[in-house]
Amino acid sequence: MNILSLSPLQFSHYITIASEFLEQYAFTITPSVIERLRAQYSDLDQQSRSIIIDIALHTHKAKQQEWYKELSPWYFTEQTLMQSSEPAFARHVINTLDVKGHRFIESCTGAGMHTISALQHGASEINTHEVDPLIGYLASVNASFHGYALHPILQDGALAEISSQDIFWADPSRRKDGLTRKQMTGYYSPELHILIEKAKRSKRGGIKIAPGERIEGEFTREFLGIGRECREQILWFHTEVIDGTATLIDKDKRYQPTTIDAIPTMISFNQIAKSAYILEPHPALIRGALSAYYAESSISVFDRNIAYGISKSRQDADWFTHYHILHCDTFSRKKLQAFIEAHQWNRTTEIKKRGFPMEPDDIRKQLRFTDGDQAGVIILTRVNDKHVMILCKRA
Repeated sequence: MNILSLSPLQFSHYITIASEFLEQYAFTITPSVIERLRAQYSDLDQQSRSIIIDIALHTHKAKQQEWYKELSPWYFTEQTLMQSSEPAFARHVINTLDVKGHRFIESCTGAGMHTISALQHGASEINTHEVDPLIGYLASVNASFHGYALHPILQDGALAEISSQDIFWADPSRRKDGLTRKQMTGYYSPELHILIEKAKRSKRGGIKIAPGERIEGEFTREFLGIGRECREQILWFHTEVIDGTATLIDKDKRYQPTTIDAIPTMISFNQIAKSAYILEPHPALIRGALSAYYAESSISVFDRNIAYGISKSRQDADWFTHYHILHCDTFSRKKLQAFIEAHQWNRTTEIKKRGFPMEPDDIRKQLRFTDGDQAGVIILTRVNDKHVMILCKRA
């Protein structure tokens, strides 16, 4: 028997058996554990047994993550867990797309997170495309346990037909091919240029891509953060999102630049020590319109290619980590060592670098920290062509 022939209740029963068995071994996988577990599924074919184990393992991993707790039951393979958006991200996307009363067309169903959210927000019709039969089946199972009937179209999302009244969403699979790439076009499936053309034809559209990718086109970009990470980048089409917008999902905060081309004041090296704080921006803000934020908030910079800001007053702690500046100097290992000893900094002292030629771990090996109870922050960076050290305490 193949896993795809199981009803949702049968499927859930098999996963429960696997989960309870693996729990006895603290979900530690060894060849003997796998063989003993496979023996319990004699009615399933060999491939289906392996799939059951994979889903049990990665569903367990999902349950350990705070943002998936509200979803239970929800099942994941390794692939869908790795690429799935957290529920709050999916809600943000669907709210921005304003799907109520519209046909929602999706390329790449994945775990079904966005599809279910679209149903919950009143989409009149759902057409979701998934080329992998197992993932399509799993999305249907997930939907059934939340009261929805979902039937993914088992074909490549590149074949989806889009009209000017449809809402389009795509979360293309990210390929791993080991090649060095300057842009991502051609490395996602379906390919990005195909999805962009479909999104352009829609009433409103969005495409999720990796946060570090930088491409230009007829769309606006939003960078989504949670905790201290930038998790996602969305390319938006025909929405009111301003290019360079940064949103902190867990803080319910959004920054949209008022003047996208605004640039902050640049201060000299000598002025750094006269300021109170050096600011480390949230990664979502770094990816977005950071210069505009600095200009609008009277935050200065000491190098236009370095993300650190300089401020005489505290800023929003959700957007910035603050470091109180104690001393600023050109880089000297001898001077740095003397400062560490004078301030009794211990081994928990942080070393950060931006635009500096050496790695923090290499610098750390060349320094002697004390047994004192103080810990500092060493920021190694660049001001124009000068390598400098900014010595701080977390504020």
